[in-house]
Amino acid sequence: VNADFYSNKTKDLLFLKSLPEVLGNGYYWGNGGEMSNKGFELSAGYKLVNHAGFKWELGGSIGHYKNLIESLPADGEYITSLYGADILTSVGNSAGVFYGYKTLGVFTSEDAAGAANLTLIDEDGMVQSFKAGDVHFEDLDKNNIIDGKDRQVIGNPNPDFFGSFNSKIDFGNFTLDMLFTYSYGNDVYNALRATLESGSMFANQSTAMLNRWFYEGQETIQPKAT
Repeated sequence: VNADFYSNKTKDLLFLKSLPEVLGNGYYWGNGGEMSNKGFELSAGYKLVNHAGFKWELGGSIGHYKNLIESLPADGEYITSLYGADILTSVGNSAGVFYGYKTLGVFTSEDAAGAANLTLIDEDGMVQSFKAGDVHFEDLDKNNIIDGKDRQVIGNPNPDFFGSFNSKIDFGNFTLDMLFTYSYGNDVYNALRATLESGSMFANQSTAMLNRWFYEGQETIQPKAT
């Protein structure tokens, strides 16, 4: 049986920072900020059989950790975009959390959309109202406008716990080693699904799009194609 407990603080984190405008567009690597990491890992192993011609060992482990961004340089927080996902680095949050809009379903009808009274400002600066079949986004600041201020932490890739199971069998001159690893409670961003179910591009789509919103009053979790 083995038990490990740890508490660590990392200083001078590496981060990408924007170059000053006088130097043009681009980024450079810098140091700054601190992150703490605390956790434990428990493991155990047992030799079930220990004969000259046959041996069998079993083992397993479970661990948990919690990391926290303690401080960052003067810029405050950082948003990194990757495969259509936004990853937030900010003080008080774990590392690598997903940042975006929470959804409350799909507007089933024009009446439902009208009752929510949500709008957005498009790329041309025009105010657009949400319609039936659109995604119902949570209006975090309650101003009836869906914009960047309504984004929030929507997922955490860090697991609640993780570990492994292992088995080793020795039979004569042969050895069979098996290792199974697991993690539980972590969120995963599905970039492929984001593309195949977007309904907004001329690319192959998955069969989930057959359930997209078509008509007034239809209840579905798949918004209309636009």
